[in-house]
Amino acid sequence: MLTILILQMLDSMVKKPRPTRAESSDVSNAVLDSSDCVMLSAESAKGEYAVTCIDVMHTICREAEAAFFHRHVFNDLLLQLKLPTDQTTGIAIAAVTAAMKIMASAIIVLTHSGRTAHLMAKYRPRCPILAVTREAVTARQAQVYRGIIAIHYTEEEHSDFIEDVKNRIDYALDFGKKRKIFHSGNIIVTITGWRAGKGATSTMRVIVVD
Repeated sequence: MLTILILQMLDSMVKKPRPTRAESSDVSNAVLDSSDCVMLSAESAKGEYAVTCIDVMHTICREAEAAFFHRHVFNDLLLQLKLPTDQTTGIAIAAVTAAMKIMASAIIVLTHSGRTAHLMAKYRPRCPILAVTREAVTARQAQVYRGIIAIHYTEEEHSDFIEDVKNRIDYALDFGKKRKIFHSGNIIVTITGWRAGKGATSTMRVIVVD
């Protein structure tokens, strides 16, 4: 389930360059309470300090993220999980578990509908999720989920499925290195399908960035 908080979180910044302590606390608590998104309304639509307000919210969110107990939230969510679960949920949990155990720098997932990436985001891994998709709509929707960095892959599909998977993984690795999400020697968890199309995501690998 996606959670977006919209309610005038930095309302005083419509007229003032700094938020109140209570407003800063509201934003940080939204992050600590595991919200996916926080949203500005009047502050950026008609506020006198719109750009400053966005910078302030960004800073507060990053500071709060650093204090987020990913492992505790993950364990709490596992306790609430009803068994048996479906294949996609199982692979999402396995990927997040592996990423936490080996201190992975990122999870790369190849996705068509985005569901696998959404489920991974639900379990709050400590590292970013790079969701690679050919579907523009899927990429836009994935951006809203906490921890997901969507990559819209526009290259032609290779006739050999294995080669096509390799090309998309390599594209995500280049993307991550260029944006300094990870570096050479870092460990990455990759999630791919065993065939083309929806509902085939079932393969997990651990790779080291060249």
